[in-house]
Amino acid sequence: PMISERDRKIYNETGGCDFSYVVVHEGEPWRFRVNMLMQMGNPGMVSRKVERSIPNFEGLFLPPIMEQLCKFDQGMVLLAGVTGSGKSTTIASMLDWVNHNMRKHILTIEDPIEFVYTPEKCLINQREVGIDVSDFKTAMKHAVREDPDIMLVGEMRDMETFETAMHAAETGHLVFGTIHASSAPSTVGRILDLFPTAMHKALRGSMDFNMRAIVAQKLLKTICEDGKGPGRVPIVEIMTFNPTVRKLILEGEDEKLPAAMRIGKEEGMQRFNESLYDFLQKDMISRSAA
Repeated sequence: PMISERDRKIYNETGGCDFSYVVVHEGEPWRFRVNMLMQMGNPGMVSRKVERSIPNFEGLFLPPIMEQLCKFDQGMVLLAGVTGSGKSTTIASMLDWVNHNMRKHILTIEDPIEFVYTPEKCLINQREVGIDVSDFKTAMKHAVREDPDIMLVGEMRDMETFETAMHAAETGHLVFGTIHASSAPSTVGRILDLFPTAMHKALRGSMDFNMRAIVAQKLLKTICEDGKGPGRVPIVEIMTFNPTVRKLILEGEDEKLPAAMRIGKEEGMQRFNESLYDFLQKDMISRSAA
């Protein structure tokens, strides 16, 4: 009974579907992100609760440079990480910062919608694939005519998604997206893997021109005593696209990116180890976990 007609069709045809679902509990709406699947011939379900309130950067223990990454006029900012590493929450926090500090038009294209934003200074339109628009490609085609300043395009799963998002960045929009990758430097290779080899040179040129930053993150449990701190903190790696990083990517010298990040500390860049060390110094995570 939770599934719409469209999702039921997808579920029957492919053996799985994604959707968001709201449960009213004690008069409050609780929003869940749900995946239905078939396993051993039986239906199964995985659901994750989406928090209603969007914490700020300090509340999420994110580095101060996150604010700077929200101020670009155009280009692309990617959040990288494995499933459940808090990418969606970090992007929600970034868009919420824009919403409270700038006058912009924000357009999100999600499958499904996770965080629901309350417009403050910004005009916000949230479109869910399957409910508000038939598919991602159509949503992106419409987006250019909907005059957004900032776009959230959800997950970069395939070549077509990344290509259309990159095109949006080229045409004067600031585009936020997520991608499954384990670190900031390895994200470059992950993007290239979506495309045939013949396109790699042009793609590197496009990244050089449009990419503004790649933020990779993992979540670690803390050792804070009950109620006296957060349960988990994000270990964050940040690679901003300064002239050195752009040159290395353009010339295909990706193996030198970690060294370039170490040199770029003054510009807000950091490796995972620096983030781990910072939380260790604050006695928030255990040495063994680090």
